[in-house]
Amino acid sequence: MKTYKHLTVLFSIGFLLIVFTGCSEDDKTYFINDFNSSVRVIHASYDAPDVDVYLNDSVAIEDLPYGESSGYASVSSDIYDIDVTPAGSDTPVVIALTDFALFPNVEITVFAMNELASIQPVIADDSRYALAGKARVRFVHASPDTDPVDIKVGAGDGPAVFSDVSFTDVEEYIAVDPGTYVFVVTAAGETTPLLTFESVTIEEETVYSIVAIGTFDGEDDYDLTVRVFIDNGAGDQFIDLVPVIPNGI
Repeated sequence: MKTYKHLTVLFSIGFLLIVFTGCSEDDKTYFINDFNSSVRVIHASYDAPDVDVYLNDSVAIEDLPYGESSGYASVSSDIYDIDVTPAGSDTPVVIALTDFALFPNVEITVFAMNELASIQPVIADDSRYALAGKARVRFVHASPDTDPVDIKVGAGDGPAVFSDVSFTDVEEYIAVDPGTYVFVVTAAGETTPLLTFESVTIEEETVYSIVAIGTFDGEDDYDLTVRVFIDNGAGDQFIDLVPVIPNGI
């Protein structure tokens, strides 16, 4: 996973694109360019309310429910303070990103993960280009009480497409043949299915993020769900994989 963590690291990448306005009262840093960046938010904090997202104190996304994507917004490439709050209010700020750099032409997703009391942003580079004759797929582990998992095809002892994926991990996109697949989730390194899903069709020239949300705890109201977001296009469309209860579980 590629993650933006500190602004100082980003300066080493994009120094020629920015200028320090040292004479300003707050020493704010700005880009000098006419470029845009693409940003979306996926709300994966299972017990959090609907949220609003602010860019520099202006509402950019409103009333985003749990489990959904805002879709991609095109915003001016610049440095922003990004705050996430309960919908309809500017307080409390449950996620705050200060001096967050959106470099020209980047495409990112901000995942809001974990329970509300421990909510955290996970920021990932997206790569939305279509590949002729192939689909492109990545896996995102956003279920906080689920141990590291493998994602396999066909059966618990089938080939693994993603291995040893832990909570907050965002795997790199891989190219796969279009077709119909049965996805199986096992504990990392094991063959006993934790979840088996009904077959799903993967289409060519389409880019997918397969996101595990909710909890593995069967006693709460937040069932483990595997939601497949379509990243090319608007970025707000999704389908849910339909679970089949494995034999003996």
